[in-house]
Amino acid sequence: MHTSSIFPASGAHRRHSGRRVRLAAVLIVFATLAAWLSYPHLGSVDRYLPSITIEYAYQQQASKFNESKVALLIENRAVPILAPLMLHFISVVPPDWRFRFMGSVESVDYVNKSLAIREQVAAGKLDLTYIPANMSTGSQEEISRFLTNLWAYEVLLQPAEWLLVYQTDSMLCANSRHNLNEYLEYDWVGAPWDPTGRFGGNGGLSLRRVSTIIDVLRNQERAYGSEPEDVWLTDRLGHRPGARLANGSVSSTFSGEMHPGPEEHVKQAALPAPTSPAEVDRTLEAATRGALIEGVDDWRDGFYEPMGYHTGASGEMLNLGIWGDPRLRRHIWNYCPEIKMVLRMDVAKFVPGQCNANLEH
Repeated sequence: MHTSSIFPASGAHRRHSGRRVRLAAVLIVFATLAAWLSYPHLGSVDRYLPSITIEYAYQQQASKFNESKVALLIENRAVPILAPLMLHFISVVPPDWRFRFMGSVESVDYVNKSLAIREQVAAGKLDLTYIPANMSTGSQEEISRFLTNLWAYEVLLQPAEWLLVYQTDSMLCANSRHNLNEYLEYDWVGAPWDPTGRFGGNGGLSLRRVSTIIDVLRNQERAYGSEPEDVWLTDRLGHRPGARLANGSVSSTFSGEMHPGPEEHVKQAALPAPTSPAEVDRTLEAATRGALIEGVDDWRDGFYEPMGYHTGASGEMLNLGIWGDPRLRRHIWNYCPEIKMVLRMDVAKFVPGQCNANLEH
C-alpha cells in the first residue's frame, strides 16, 4: 500500500515542475522581446534625468576665493606667533586672497591647535601643508633653494599667479591707506634696497608674479651658496624684456625696512573738516577710498607710513632709517601697533622708550 501511494504523488510533482519550467521560459522570452523593442528609445532617456553636480563642502567654500592669489608663510619652527600672525594677515589682505602655511610636522600640528585656524581651514581660506620631504627651510640658504626651485612654482604652488611671501618678522598694517591689490601690475615688489633704484626689494615681505619667475627658472638655475633668493631673482627679473618691477619709490609705499619713504602731508592732501550733512557724506565716502581728513588724521602728518614692515633677523634687528628715533618709533607704535607681534625684544623698554642716544641722530 505504501509503495502504490508514492508513485502517483511523484508523477504529479513532475507535471507541476514541467509547467513551472515552461512558464519561466515564456517570461524570459517576453522580457527579452520587451527589452529588444525598447532598445532604440534608451538613448533619449538621459535627457529626462536630472543633472547634478557633486561637490563636497570644502570645494564649495574654496570657490569663494581666488586661487590665483596666494599668501604664503613657510616656517618649520613651532613658534607662538604663527596663528596670530596668519589670522592678522587674513584680516588685512583683500578678502579674495587664499592663504597657505607650509611647515614641519611640529609647526603644522602646533598651528592646527588653534580653533580660529581650523575654522579658516574649514572655510577654504587657509591650507595647512607640510614642507616636502625633499626640501628644507632650516637656514637662509635652504629657504633660497626652496624659493628658486622651479618645481615649487610650477607644481607645489600652482595655480597661483600672484604670491605674497611673508615671514615671522613681517607685518601688514591695518591703518594703511594702501591695498595689496594695488600692486598686482608688478612682477616683484618688496622693501627697497635702494630708494632710487629701478627694481629690487627684500623678499621677506614681497609680492611676486609666479609666471615670470617660472620663465626665469626654466632658463637659469641658481648656484648653491650664491646670492640670496630675492637678490638673485630680482636681478634676473629686472633684466627680462618687458619686465615690470616696482621701482624704489613705489616699493617704499609697499614695505619699509631700511630706508624711509615719502611722508604723509595731511594739510596739503586732506579734505577740510565737514560743516554740513552733505559734506559729512562726501567726507565719509572719501575716507573709504583712503583720503586723509583734516582734524582727524593730523597725527599722521610728516610721517612715513608704508603698507607694511619687514624688520629682518626674525624681529631682532631694527634699521636706523625706520626706527632710529624715539619720535619715529612712537609713531609706528600708533600707526601699526600690530608690529609688536614681530618685535623680539622687550618692547616696553625699547619702543618707544629712550634707548641708545646715538639712535636719535
